[in-house]
Amino acid sequence: LLPAVLLVLLDEWIKAFALTHFPDESTLVDPGFLNLAIHKNWGLAFDIPFRREFILLISIVIGYFLVEMIVKNFKSHPKIAFSSLMILIGAIGNVFDRVYYGFTVDYLIFFGRSALNLSDLLIILGVIFLLISSRQSTTTHKTEKDV
Repeated sequence: LLPAVLLVLLDEWIKAFALTHFPDESTLVDPGFLNLAIHKNWGLAFDIPFRREFILLISIVIGYFLVEMIVKNFKSHPKIAFSSLMILIGAIGNVFDRVYYGFTVDYLIFFGRSALNLSDLLIILGVIFLLISSRQSTTTHKTEKDV
């Protein structure tokens, strides 16, 4: 639990630092690949516009199901629980932004258009690991069932 809390705090610290220290113009880290700049995301992923209240409601519902998945799979499928926890940590970071700032604070701009933050990266990696873990779990379950 402590690493999860530390990741949320690290993400929020980076966002606060970015908001106060990043220039209005982006800083090129690797031209054409990665820029550091502030991007205020008022919508869902990929800036899909939705009302803030709707986004918060959906986030709470998804968070509930993620907690349920973590608890349900903690002992029997730890990889699924870990993947779900990564998604939840990222979601908590972005929900905090929406409540505190009114938008999510993105600061990593890839290819000049895809804006992300640590929370987004945790969600993306969590989803990838969840898909892999679920597939492995299903394959293992089928193999055990066939024996």
